[in-house]
Amino acid sequence: MIRKAAVALVLVLALAPLLRADWRSELRSRLGKDPDHRAAWDYLVEETKKLEGEDRQTASLILPYLAEKLGDKDRERELAAEYFETYRDNDPDFGFLDEYTLRDFIPFWVTWKRIYPLVYDINLLSYSRTPATGLPISVDVGFELLNDAFYRISLGPYILEGGYWPKGFHILTVPLRGLFDRSDTYEFVLDLKAGDIVLRKSVQVRVDIADLAAAPPLPPRDGRAPGPPGLALKAVQEGEISLYIDNKLVLKSRKIAPKPTSFTFPLGGPSMPGQKPYMPTPKDDPMSHGVNVLDALALAYKAIKELVGKKPPVPSAPSYQKVSSLSFAYSRTAAAGTSVPARASIALPPTKAVILKE
Repeated sequence: MIRKAAVALVLVLALAPLLRADWRSELRSRLGKDPDHRAAWDYLVEETKKLEGEDRQTASLILPYLAEKLGDKDRERELAAEYFETYRDNDPDFGFLDEYTLRDFIPFWVTWKRIYPLVYDINLLSYSRTPATGLPISVDVGFELLNDAFYRISLGPYILEGGYWPKGFHILTVPLRGLFDRSDTYEFVLDLKAGDIVLRKSVQVRVDIADLAAAPPLPPRDGRAPGPPGLALKAVQEGEISLYIDNKLVLKSRKIAPKPTSFTFPLGGPSMPGQKPYMPTPKDDPMSHGVNVLDALALAYKAIKELVGKKPPVPSAPSYQKVSSLSFAYSRTAAAGTSVPARASIALPPTKAVILKE
């Protein structure tokens, strides 16, 4: 009995790939030369819920094709956007389809790949030359764009930027002024238009504020701060700012209070004609000397020739690093008016784009 159960288990495991692939045969039987798109749609909608991995990817792309055949334009766009946002523009395995279905399916898929303005590989950019001078007023976001599109970036009712982007890598500058008052998530809306498709992607910037040390206690009500009697308080004129990227110290800047320095600048007597006050006193009258005009013209011609002949150096591409988050150490003013060390972190939570309905 135990041996029979073991044999049955082995057979089930061996036939598992065939059983998982059986949905392809069932779908193909509903298509072909005389397709029943409604029956194929109803079957695949229910079957997709059970599929995983590559099978689910293949079914996820056939669904918008069937929606297009049924004339459901909104459903087609919704499912196509869901496929691109999940699997990008990767080709699934649709070689099992019959010849008649492939003649319609391949142009359908190629058209979507050519026009869909997919935004992917979105990251924060960290520049090696960024000075640690406190909290930034903006942050750069880098991303890849699959196809050419018109764009518009807005924050609430305010349009920040707009124009045309060709396909490829782009950098979007997001303003951060006034966003470090508290920990919160701010939503910037990126609208993209390609053909008759209007895509909306939410670019969320999450700002986390955390104090690195507890704020000092409030002074007594009589206004006197605790401390040794007779000792006057002085304002802090020195400090240090550190820049962290992915919790790693990259740059550090220290401010030292200036110290007054006394110096004397000796003033000479009356100057001779043509004498510069910062040059040594000439031994004779400089006006008695002259310059050969031909030598001056030759020198000027040579300088102009070298200036025109030199080509300007090719500007080097900016050096940056793609990171998932940025951290800044700074000092903020507590309720008591004292400085408290704090850290601000910036991150981009992942989001999916949606196609706006007409």
